Amino acid sequence: MGGCHVRTPDGPVMIRAAAPAGAAAPREPRPAVGARIRQLRRARRWTLKRLSEASQIPLSTLSKVETGIVSLNIEKLLKVCTALGVDVMQLVAPVDGAAEPDEAARGPVVTGRRSVTRKGDARRVETERTVYEHHAIDFLHRKLMPAVLEVKAGHSPELLRHQGEEFIYVLAGTVEVLSEFYEPTVLKAGESIYIDSSMAHNVRAVGGKPARVLNIMTSSGREPQAKR
Repeated sequence: MGGCHVRTPDGPVMIRAAAPAGAAAPREPRPAVGARIRQLRRARRWTLKRLSEASQIPLSTLSKVETGIVSLNIEKLLKVCTALGVDVMQLVAPVDGAAEPDEAARGPVVTGRRSVTRKGDARRVETERTVYEHHAIDFLHRKLMPAVLEVKAGHSPELLRHQGEEFIYVLAGTVEVLSEFYEPTVLKAGESIYIDSSMAHNVRAVGGKPARVLNIMTSSGREPQAKR
């Protein structure tokens, strides 16, 4: 899952910035994701028509998304990501800026960088069926994307895929991990699974109660060799 890391077929994405304890969390302006889509599209010198054809999303809808009039649900957001060859986190997470020089070219460097996320400071991305709390959002050019997910009960999600690998650890409740190659795997609190996330997959809460999951995905700035 930004996305995706997203893994459940949810409703419109809402991004909330951190707020002091006891205060209402201000929402990030809706045009943020749309503006990022427009930026990536223009960087490729694509027209809206070309993006529409590649993502199979109506041109009129994409136009409204880019201007912040409407937002996309997670399935359509993933279609845009696949068309543009980017990870969903490149749309919903803070922009890292210019790419760093290749590590092999400049040699190993010890940066001593770190990121501390205090309670209540995680970036919240809330959809109809899942609440994502993204950690270490200020760590630029990161190779991992850690998030805590609250998966709501009573939903049967579609299987989704994205680049990289993924680690899922159940913090509370019980989930069922679905995938295209294996029978459903039930995980309880304290249990985990590590998967190739290019394999279609998803998770759902079982037992009639929501579940909390630690989710860590690899982050890649490379474009896919072919569209899935």
